[in-house]
Amino acid sequence: MVKVPSFLLKKLYVKKSLKNTDDGFEFSLKNVLADATLVKLGDFKVDGKPYTDVTLLVGDKEIPATEISASNPLPFPIKTTATVKVKGEKLEPGSHTIEIICGSKEYGELRITIKDTI
Repeated sequence: MVKVPSFLLKKLYVKKSLKNTDDGFEFSLKNVLADATLVKLGDFKVDGKPYTDVTLLVGDKEIPATEISASNPLPFPIKTTATVKVKGEKLEPGSHTIEIICGSKEYGELRITIKDTI
């Protein structure tokens, strides 16, 4: 399996997409690297705080992160955008660090760390 360097994974993040919503916050990821199949969306943290009520909106499909698995994978082809929606408290204005650990059938475990500002 190919290990994807973190500087490449940062390119997945749509800059300035982090924003508060009525029931939490969201941001977007766009696959600009290569076709992939997500088999796990594991740890998800913002500023070190874990969040568990996470869904992905891909096209017109909204999938809870907990439902993504090897037996229920999520195709993430190149040029696809996914909006990551997090329910819970809104984020304070300012800079935030987002950490995502996910699993891909093709590339194994991926660790993505991004900084953005609301």
